[in-house]
Amino acid sequence: MKILLVSPPMDGKQSPTRHTESLGMGYITAVLRRDGHEVEMFDAYLRRKELKDTISDILSREFDCIGITAYDVHRENLLTIAREVRRHRKDAIICAGGYLPTFMAEKILVACPEFDFLVRGEGELTASQVFRQISEGHDFRNVPGIAYLDNGSPVLNPLPPLIEDLDTLPFPARDELASISPKVPALISGSRGCYHRCAFCSIHGFYGLHGGRAPRYRSPSNILDEIERVIAQTGIREFVFSDDNFIGPGQRNRQRILNMIEEMKSRRLGFTFTIECRVDEADEDLLKALKEVGLTRVFLGVESGVQRQLDTYNKRITVEQSRRAIEMLRRLGIDIYAGLILLDPYVTFGELLENIQFVREMRLENGAGRLPVVCTNKLRLYGGVPMIERLREEGLLREKGLELDYVFKDPTFRFVYRITDSIGRFLRLFNPNA
Repeated sequence: MKILLVSPPMDGKQSPTRHTESLGMGYITAVLRRDGHEVEMFDAYLRRKELKDTISDILSREFDCIGITAYDVHRENLLTIAREVRRHRKDAIICAGGYLPTFMAEKILVACPEFDFLVRGEGELTASQVFRQISEGHDFRNVPGIAYLDNGSPVLNPLPPLIEDLDTLPFPARDELASISPKVPALISGSRGCYHRCAFCSIHGFYGLHGGRAPRYRSPSNILDEIERVIAQTGIREFVFSDDNFIGPGQRNRQRILNMIEEMKSRRLGFTFTIECRVDEADEDLLKALKEVGLTRVFLGVESGVQRQLDTYNKRITVEQSRRAIEMLRRLGIDIYAGLILLDPYVTFGELLENIQFVREMRLENGAGRLPVVCTNKLRLYGGVPMIERLREEGLLREKGLELDYVFKDPTFRFVYRITDSIGRFLRLFNPNA
């Protein structure tokens, strides 16, 4: 069976920033190849393809089945690609997986019956089983983890258990990463899941659908084996750990990081890397040791300089903890990429000004004195986010097809935001350098 796996471009205009590989597509490719299937990867996002060119490229290839990986930023393009493939390839099997199909399966199937099935949740076990059934000519509709239409009604099968030992997975395929120029950082997933339940994040809900809650970790040797292979195959020596929380709480996680540091020292592979970290888990000794083995940047989950917002986000941190973490990283000479969410459904003008002052005080602006791009986004809603139910109960939620949005609770704030045509223009009302 010939299978084409696609990572589509984001909806709208493509970002000018460096694009990254689709790690999920790489894992599914590796698993299906291990099962004996002929799998081709097409990472349209990594290759900066626009939608029209993506569809033309897809239709120029030979395949029996096409699988599309999709997140919230692919709502429109996912459906468009499926419809165009069905229009030109009547007999092709069309499926999709990822966070968007996991939480929006029923809506996607009703809006786009061109899909034969969707894969929900952690996809490796489900993909392996469903394509085995298809290739052997068996009915695949009883496979755990898929969703499909039955006489026009969506059916969501129960999800399989989570993969207990992540070391048993093959390393993700990196066909596209090896051929792309100029080189971009490689992604490494050292764990799956998160201990915390931030109100704007769907990670906990995603793995919770399987009945699993606690994060699972790969062994340091397995992680370094993959890094060594990537260096040998691609020449790339810059890595980004995609772990939602690289360090984690408690002594057990501290020891896990120390073991990884020792493995890095013994391998002497000569690479640099970026991690994500909570402010309350930014351990100075650990970060100093990580810097010695290649850590150059930390994506720090600051989120806000306003305590009310941190409480609304269920971050369970304080503004003072953020200040200390930022100052610590500066002392260590580690670059900071601060995650900040300036606008939430309950924000006031006073809080916005307080946040702008916090950004300036902590010197989180970019080189031009502007607010960093990451903090000029208001809080985004997508499937699986815990805050959705609260907003629905309060009448602030707005749903249109696959799109989830909200209106601001403060009527004056809502009015001023609505009459501006972009968040950048809105922020410049209060900060000329935004």
